[in-house]
Amino acid sequence: MAQLINTLRNISGLQDNIVDWNNAAVLFVDYQNEYVDGILSLGKAGKTALGKAEKLLENARSKNVPIFHILQKASSTSSVFNCDSPLSDAVDCIKPNDNETVIHKTLPNSFFKTDLEEMLHLTGRKQLIILGFMSHMCVTATTIRAVELGYDVIVCEDACATRPLPDKNGNSIDQDLIHLVSMAALNDRYASIQPLHNLVEVVN
Repeated sequence: MAQLINTLRNISGLQDNIVDWNNAAVLFVDYQNEYVDGILSLGKAGKTALGKAEKLLENARSKNVPIFHILQKASSTSSVFNCDSPLSDAVDCIKPNDNETVIHKTLPNSFFKTDLEEMLHLTGRKQLIILGFMSHMCVTATTIRAVELGYDVIVCEDACATRPLPDKNGNSIDQDLIHLVSMAALNDRYASIQPLHNLVEVVN
């Protein structure tokens, strides 16, 4: 008989969160040109995730939900996310509008030395929907910190993507596997991991 595998969330009696749009804010993490046209290009997986993110952004805007755009901004001498380069700007399909908050960060955790915690507190919202690039890095770091701050977190898994990584021997670990394991690790304790169609009413 196969052994039943439970997450820590299941063992603790936690259920998958149901989106409460009256209590939710959405964090769009690092949807930047670096991941489309830069040396960190996420290729087809990134383009697919961007399409999902665009759908969620449209839905959140239609519900007047507080929306936060998080952008990685490195120094003017950095080879990635250079603050003087358009590669550090938001991709066109996820461009923030004038009613949405933009947060610049320098480390994977979107709360580290930024105003994000304070700005979220002002909304009074207790549920966060988090999505972005990359699954194993900024999405993971931001999700963990959000839970530590007391938020109920949903991660939109198919609006996230990542890139291949080398193991300690220099062998490549496939980006799909990195993404899958990242989502499984967050699902074990930190967040309710859900696809886009669980979060929006209509997906065309």
